[in-house]
Amino acid sequence: MVSIRYLSVSVIGPGHLLNGQPNQDSALVKRVPSGWLAVVCDGMGSKPHSDVGSKQACRAAFDVIRAVDFSIESKALIKRVYQKWLNSLGDIKASDAVTTCLIAWVSDSGKLRTFQLGDGLILTSQQITEHSDTNDFGNITTGLGKSKQFSDWQVTQQQLSLGDVIALMTDGISEDLNQGMELDFANSIVQSTKGKSIRQAKTWLKNEFRNWGTPNHTDDKTLALLVLS
Repeated sequence: MVSIRYLSVSVIGPGHLLNGQPNQDSALVKRVPSGWLAVVCDGMGSKPHSDVGSKQACRAAFDVIRAVDFSIESKALIKRVYQKWLNSLGDIKASDAVTTCLIAWVSDSGKLRTFQLGDGLILTSQQITEHSDTNDFGNITTGLGKSKQFSDWQVTQQQLSLGDVIALMTDGISEDLNQGMELDFANSIVQSTKGKSIRQAKTWLKNEFRNWGTPNHTDDKTLALLVLS
């Protein structure tokens, strides 16, 4: 059975602070019966309840995945997550709570399944990823509440090994990284937080995100990082 070390941090962007808006990103990393789950969601800024949408999407993914077998068919899983999310919104219209949804589900044997709707990035130490169930061209402007097409999801699976890293990040981070340097970025955080307590690691990483190196950055920044140990 694999063990997981993890860290998740979400920091509100300067643009939202300036406008008095909430952080529209959400993240969740939790143990589930079949292994571990990480979810990162980015609410669409133009929508009035995108912060609710992203938070409920994380919760919907957890509620569904903790109750199903790891072998569930991808389309069936996504349908359940989408329905759970719709039900959780109450009186809020889905079109007012649009959010991206990035899911990484790791079994106790180290098998990884990923599901992505909308922009952001999921990466692992394994550079070659087997795509399945869908095309390779995700619609980068879509999300829950906007897309009902299974083909808009990017779905992958791969076998991981001890020491491998999984990172899920919103576009507030991924779009500012030099292409090809994404894994180096994730690995540098793993190294910089080694030996720190979770609290120390979170404090350090939040400080890094608040002092982000890209000039005039405005967006929220959210990262979930898992290491198989």
